[in-house]
Amino acid sequence: MSAELVILINILFYLFGFSFLLYKRNQLSEQSIGLLSILINFIGVLFSMGIRLSDISGDVISYNWFYISDKLFTIDILLNDLTYLMYFLVQFIALWVQVFSLKYMQGDPSFGRYYAYLNLFILAMIGIVISGNLLMIFMFWELVGLCSYLLVGFWYEKKSATNAAMKAFLVNRIGDIGFFIGILLVYRYFGTLDVTTIVNKAQVMSAASLNSPIITTIGLLLFCGCVAKSAQLPLQVWLPDAMEGPTPVSALIHAATMVAAGIFLMARIEPILSPNTLLVMAVVGMLTMFFGACSALVQYDIKKLLAFSTISQLGLMVVGIGVGAVNTALFHLVTHAFFKAGLFLSAGAVIHHMHHEQDMRKMGNLRREIPIIYYTYTICAAALAGIPFFSGFLSKDAIVVAAFEWASRQPKQAYFIIPAVCLVVSGMSAYYMMRQVFLVFLEREDNPLELISSSAKSLYKNVAKRIEGIVNVEDDEERQQAEIRHAEEGDLLDFLSDIGPMELSSIVMAIASIGFVFALNPFSAESSWFFHTFHHEATSYQWVAYIAILVALNGVLLGYIFTKEESYRLDNEELEPRGMIAKFIFKNYYLSELYQTIFVKPLLWISPKINLFDRKIIDGAVNSVGSLTIAWASLNYWVERSIIDSFVGLVANTTAKIGSYTRQIQNGKAQTYIITIFVCLVLMMILLIIK
Repeated sequence: MSAELVILINILFYLFGFSFLLYKRNQLSEQSIGLLSILINFIGVLFSMGIRLSDISGDVISYNWFYISDKLFTIDILLNDLTYLMYFLVQFIALWVQVFSLKYMQGDPSFGRYYAYLNLFILAMIGIVISGNLLMIFMFWELVGLCSYLLVGFWYEKKSATNAAMKAFLVNRIGDIGFFIGILLVYRYFGTLDVTTIVNKAQVMSAASLNSPIITTIGLLLFCGCVAKSAQLPLQVWLPDAMEGPTPVSALIHAATMVAAGIFLMARIEPILSPNTLLVMAVVGMLTMFFGACSALVQYDIKKLLAFSTISQLGLMVVGIGVGAVNTALFHLVTHAFFKAGLFLSAGAVIHHMHHEQDMRKMGNLRREIPIIYYTYTICAAALAGIPFFSGFLSKDAIVVAAFEWASRQPKQAYFIIPAVCLVVSGMSAYYMMRQVFLVFLEREDNPLELISSSAKSLYKNVAKRIEGIVNVEDDEERQQAEIRHAEEGDLLDFLSDIGPMELSSIVMAIASIGFVFALNPFSAESSWFFHTFHHEATSYQWVAYIAILVALNGVLLGYIFTKEESYRLDNEELEPRGMIAKFIFKNYYLSELYQTIFVKPLLWISPKINLFDRKIIDGAVNSVGSLTIAWASLNYWVERSIIDSFVGLVANTTAKIGSYTRQIQNGKAQTYIITIFVCLVLMMILLIIK
């Protein structure tokens, strides 16, 4: 079976899932809905693995679509390693999000509608991944935006959810306008929308042509789509508010897939990005990364902290592309998808356990109540913080190293600001993740080092018991072994009994966040399987990675120290932190308020005026012209009916009367003709006499 046929069948499955579940949502049980949707997703994962393992290398598969004049537009499916990677990643994470949702969304009156929307979203994301031309990408891009709107506003009964959905939709449309104009310019300049053809043409362009104003303009306009979809400065304001949707939606759409679509797009078209465009991307990514991390430092809402963290990590990926390390940015996209999905899913389990409470100040000591979630959350948090032996360390530090290498090749030392900020943000990430773990899972008096040592002591005691059982006499040995087996069986059964759909999904994401999944050498990203597939050049700045380790560990230590001090003076009733700077950062730099003041309020003020002008002046003028036209037409109608038609009728009637009289002369009688001649002669004589 060909790859394109497999992909088509897969898409049709999701289309069926969306249509069927939406139509039958009120007739099927929650279990039936969930299992059917998960089955479709599971088949999709098998398809994605089968395509990659079948050693297919089909490049571009095209089908004729439509003509405009003599220009042919095609449906293109692009098959390469990046397609295979994202095709699997999207469906794999979506699968565990759907499993998680079985428990999280249980009892929701719109359970079927939720799963229907998930199927539509997965279909749209697959469409972006496989599309081989910019027109198809844009179409599925907009469909993803629609799905985001539907899922963010899923609980439309809440005003905050509908506002967040509208905000996300409108902000993304701003970026999409630029994206669409960029697509038009691409077609004008390259004469095609086929990604492979565009990339091939760009690769043979001279440096001067590539750095021309038109190419730079095209790149910046296409980057607008990334700025909106991947929540980059200044359009990142929609993502924190999008947390109003169900938490599994945040794990799938706003952490692992949709927000990564902008990074994926930039990686697809990277050869046509001019040096100036790449520099702009690096600067925008740096600012987004830094401001996002600052906002995450002061958040109390467990989901909003992760949202700002996502903004920051997406900024790091944009920096990676901006400094030319495209494959390194993609590596971080993959690792981030796993550990951030794990964090959101674990946060969802915490929120579910806390009866939908999201304020971290009202949590604490949850490690005893939900230990499995505590471990999965801690593993994923360690990955985000860049701690060695976890996936985030490999990918984050690879970008930092690449940024230093890039800066060393630039003409000015000022370029080192970008990698330096990356290093600082790495420490900030460790700080806010330690803060979150402390507030949510630990007691206010807990010491992480003591927890580690107590776990080690517990392990030592278990080992000592086993050794003691070996050296004891045979009777004691048999008795103790039986006790140990019984205790182990009991512990295992207790552990397994605690694993439900939410715990299982979190465990899978946590396992995928361990460094050994990507590389046997936990300190070398170059040894990972990812860089064996996607080319990566080793740099001379590998020593920066060891500095990054120290920065991350210091971030964890400072996070513990300052959060412990903060915990003593936390006020659960305060809506905002104290201090002007903290409040300024907490409010996301008042960007939403600024946009309200600069754009929204003036539009709301001037819109009624424009409407009034339109109704009174424009519509008044149009209506007046219409009324005059009607009056003139009525006058013309009256003149025609009353004067012209009457005159024509008079002439006709007179002619008819005369005709009726003259017909009587022509009756065939000689007497009539003689009399007529006589009358005519008399009349002629009278006329002659008168003259």
